[in-house]
Amino acid sequence: MTAADRSGSKETAGAGIARAGLVLLAGTVASRLLGLLRDVVVSARYGTSGDLDLYVAAFRVPDLAFTLVSGGALGSALVPVFSDALHAGDRDSGRDRLSRLAGAATLVVLLVGTVLAALGATFAEVLAPALGAGFAPEAQGRLAGLVRILLIQPVLLGTGEVLARFLNVRGRFAATALAPAAYTSGIVVAALVAPDDLGTISLAWGVIGGAALFLGILAVDAWHTGFTLPVARVHLAGTGAPLREVMRLMAPRMIGQGAVQLSFVATTRLASFLPAGRLASLNYAWALMMLPLGAFAMTAANAAFPSFAALASQGDRDGLASVGRRTLGTVAAAMAISLAGIVALGADAIEVLFGRLAFGPESVALTAAALVSYAVGLPAHGVLEVQMRLAFALKDTRTPVLIGVGAMAVNVAVATVLAPVIGHVGIGLGLSIAATIEAILLGIALERRVPGVHGQGLAGLAARLVGAAALSAFAGWGASATLAGWGAPALARLVIGGAALAVGATVAAWAFRIPEVAEVASAVVRRVRRRGRPA
Repeated sequence: MTAADRSGSKETAGAGIARAGLVLLAGTVASRLLGLLRDVVVSARYGTSGDLDLYVAAFRVPDLAFTLVSGGALGSALVPVFSDALHAGDRDSGRDRLSRLAGAATLVVLLVGTVLAALGATFAEVLAPALGAGFAPEAQGRLAGLVRILLIQPVLLGTGEVLARFLNVRGRFAATALAPAAYTSGIVVAALVAPDDLGTISLAWGVIGGAALFLGILAVDAWHTGFTLPVARVHLAGTGAPLREVMRLMAPRMIGQGAVQLSFVATTRLASFLPAGRLASLNYAWALMMLPLGAFAMTAANAAFPSFAALASQGDRDGLASVGRRTLGTVAAAMAISLAGIVALGADAIEVLFGRLAFGPESVALTAAALVSYAVGLPAHGVLEVQMRLAFALKDTRTPVLIGVGAMAVNVAVATVLAPVIGHVGIGLGLSIAATIEAILLGIALERRVPGVHGQGLAGLAARLVGAAALSAFAGWGASATLAGWGAPALARLVIGGAALAVGATVAAWAFRIPEVAEVASAVVRRVRRRGRPA
């Protein structure tokens, strides 16, 4: 291949990546908007009722099953193995090999998922009191019914996960971008049109309908792309070794993610002993906290990951430390500003988004308290997103998993101590404390591998960020409180308080000499300008 050919190949690959990125971005935006709409519709209909507590609790079982069957661990393990199968040998044989391997993986996931679902449904009456020991006996019976319905979901989503990775390796991204939005739309429709006497049973069936849509969209596109299920033993030939490689790659992440889900099961059990509505408010708060975490921390970490991997593979520890340090600082600054915003204006935002019909002032107060307890850990959660990618770039999955499992044990222990004293806020604080400890320990481990990645001035930066966050929060809260005294509606308090917070953050960046805050502001301004340009 000539230099010109290689250059053309790189340009074609780059264009393909850009197109795929745009498609996935559009799908992510649509999915997040629908997710927000789902929470708005569900909150209006069910508020923070005890029935919604049961629905949230029941979801812990399929979430755990999905993690064990597939989850993110399967996707990250399938892609490299599928890619190897596709690109080994000539194009036609590679496609055939990929189709057989994807079909075998689909059968395995379908079989394991079905067995787990059947076991869960059989023992739902036993799982219900173990999961929600604090619920009344009749509520536990309803919880068991919800678990039986929702256990269909991981079978459908797990199968769809295999098809999605098959399509991605074949360079097809439209269906994988659309499918998550279709899944969420099923829940939205159920919440809007289901009869009142069904309660959250209607949401559970909406989940199954959405999961069926998710799988159906992927299955149609996969079938058109050449995917077939193996129907004879000969079609499974040669798939054993690749499937074992998939299991080897996904095992560490599956253990880590399983520990997270088990900690959620444990804290759900704790919440079942609290008054009605506490578990539902925690669920709303978690979804809201994920908005800044996903928009800033996860986006920045994912964008930096290829650079981390390239520098690590080249053995450039100084370069990796420099890029990692800059990314960590920017993410920490963004999370500190987000924390300030939540502390100052979280209640106003919750009232604007959810404050209608069944979601009254008590629901607003409960959710706002839960949101602050979760948000205390936002800087740690954001830093962890970057630290995880740094560790994965160094091909170290063991250290993050071991530390993460220990952190989840701390989460459960702290929540067990605090929940009886301060209620559902103690459950949120337990996770925040655990995440902070996890970030510190993983930071120490990374510093040994990549000296200087956290910088000599890390403690100073952290202190300045605390000061900047406090100043920003005070500015936003002061404006909101003043307007509240004048009887202004929540939307006005949120908008003007947000503007005051932004001014406070700008002043704080100058006063405390934090260039990372300016970088975050510049990135936001650039994005707004790009969106404002005519096509």
